[in-house]
Amino acid sequence: MFDPSPQSGPWEPSGPPCKGCRNPIFRDEPRELLRFAAHPEHDLESMNGLYHAECAAPLLSIKRALDMLSRPWG
Repeated sequence: MFDPSPQSGPWEPSGPPCKGCRNPIFRDEPRELLRFAAHPEHDLESMNGLYHAECAAPLLSIKRALDMLSRPWG
């Protein structure tokens, strides 16, 4: 498990943890910052955060679909 504490040894990664897989996201890895809008019926805000690009891919598909459905038609 990733330990971001200062007492970690020099072998520990320094990247922030992925919200999806919880593994560190290194500087050179593709990443996505997901931001779901607040919605009274759904708790999608709990999924907001930084993800590896691969971990975020399924959620980005869902986000695009929800964004399309929330647009006014006309």
